[in-house]
Amino acid sequence: MSVLSEPYFHDEAAAYQFLEGILWPHGPTCPHCGNADAAKIGALKGKTTRVGLKKCYECRKQFTVKVGTVYEDSHIPLHKWLQAMFLLTCARVRFRPWVAKAKWWKFY
Repeated sequence: MSVLSEPYFHDEAAAYQFLEGILWPHGPTCPHCGNADAAKIGALKGKTTRVGLKKCYECRKQFTVKVGTVYEDSHIPLHKWLQAMFLLTCARVRFRPWVAKAKWWKFY
């Protein structure tokens, strides 16, 4: 069975839980005020609420695990980012964008 068949590579909620487990091993921390008290951080739930959305009741701001990371302003789903990062880091051939660009320019 391949590692790419793990649920966090195919399901958005599982991808958020996977990243939360890596970045917040002792529970969520507010990136705005630094609050780590679990009693003052709550998960927002509802039909129209984004996946993984949390609210800090100390500074009253909303946040997800993507705040402060390279994934923050991306419109690409998190599970697609995890797939891409896995494939780039586990490739046998080293990814060199300048070589790919040089090869691309030879065609034109």
